[in-house]
Amino acid sequence: MDYYQCAKIDLHQELARRGFQAYGDQDEAAERLKHDDHQRGTVATEIDATIGLSNAVYTWRLSNEYGKTVVASMLVGESIVHWKMNTFFPALQLFFESGLSCWIEGSQLPGALVGLDSALRFRLTDLTHEEDGRLVNTILPERKSASASSIRILEAIVASRKSIAVKETHRFVEARPVTTIAQEQHIVVGLRLEGMESMCYVWAKLPGTTVGVAGRMWGHVRIAGMREDVAIPFVRFPQTDGQLGAESKVVLKESMVDPKLQGHPTI
Repeated sequence: MDYYQCAKIDLHQELARRGFQAYGDQDEAAERLKHDDHQRGTVATEIDATIGLSNAVYTWRLSNEYGKTVVASMLVGESIVHWKMNTFFPALQLFFESGLSCWIEGSQLPGALVGLDSALRFRLTDLTHEEDGRLVNTILPERKSASASSIRILEAIVASRKSIAVKETHRFVEARPVTTIAQEQHIVVGLRLEGMESMCYVWAKLPGTTVGVAGRMWGHVRIAGMREDVAIPFVRFPQTDGQLGAESKVVLKESMVDPKLQGHPTI
C-alpha cells in the first residue's frame, strides 16, 4: 500500500499497532510500513479475524456463473491435486482427488483479484498449478512430488477479517489527495492444509495501493460450485520446462484498450 500521503500521526499509530516503535518522519514511517507489508503480507495488514458472520451484515452480489454457495465444511477431508487462480476470473479453483472441484471466488468487488496468505501459498506451491495465465511446476523433486501429489484439507471455515486500507480524503496537499489509514471488514475463507500448523486465508483485494474516499480495497470471497463434471486440466505440455518451479505460458494476456499493453503480453 502507498502510505506516503498519510499523516504522520496515522503512520505512528499503525506502527504501534504492529508492535514497532513509533518514530521517524512521514517518509521514514511510511517506508517502514511498506517494508513490513512486503515482508509479512496480509499478516501485517490484518487487525483480527472472527469465525462466522453472525455479527456482520453484508450486501452480497452473487455471481451466478460460479454456482451456488457451498458450506465450508464440505471441503474438509478433500485432497487438492491441482489449482488455478486469476487466469480468466478473480477466483481460486481447486481440483480434488475425489473428482470434485470448487471455486473460491472474489467477484463481489469489481476489479479485485483473489490472493492467498503467504503460508497458504507456500504450502500450495508443492503442487503444479496455474496462476494468472502461467503454468508453474511443483518445487518438489520428482521422487518427493510423486508421494506428495495431493494435499488434504484438514479445516475449512468462513470468517470475517478486519484489515487496514489506505483511502483518499477530501484534503489536498500540492494537488495530491491526503490519505488516511482506515479499517475494512471483509469475508475470507480459511483453510488449514496437511502440513500447516494454523489457519490461513483466501481473500480478495484491489491491486491498487490506494482507493477513493467512498471506495473499498478489500472484497468478499465465497465458496461456490462444488461439482464433479469439471475435468482436471492438463498439467504437462510438450514444451513445458521440466525444471523445479519452471513456468510456462498458458494464456497470453494483451489489451486492445490500454496503450501500455498493446502488443505486450503481461506474462
